[in-house]
Amino acid sequence: MKLSKEIKKTLINEIEFAIEKMRSSKDPNLIMYYFSAVSGVLHRIFNIEYDSDLVFAHFIVNGTYQQINARLQAKDKIIQIPENLFERLIETTKNFLEAINGNKDLNEVLKEFTLLGYVTIGNGYYLYQKGLLKI
Repeated sequence: MKLSKEIKKTLINEIEFAIEKMRSSKDPNLIMYYFSAVSGVLHRIFNIEYDSDLVFAHFIVNGTYQQINARLQAKDKIIQIPENLFERLIETTKNFLEAINGNKDLNEVLKEFTLLGYVTIGNGYYLYQKGLLKI
């Protein structure tokens, strides 16, 4: 990802703040509120300094947010949210920040986000129950 130092610092600061607030929150809805800030800052940044990696990251992070949030709001409770999902979401967001900060490839951490979202939908939860999908 090619970003100016100033823009990268803004990105890092915003994600650090979101992680701090996620960690201090006990309410899953509040955790998701702060997690949504990660998607938001990615969107704002690529509108200023376009980078296709930012668009890809935004798409994955936003999709993860949408899937988890939909499960939180769902009236049917057949598909349960795994007990450690929010802990893993915070840890994955931290890993995402470290990858950005270290100029590392984002693909592995974006896969982690994808699995966290996927476990909250029918087939993902089924695979989680079978022990095939681990988070």
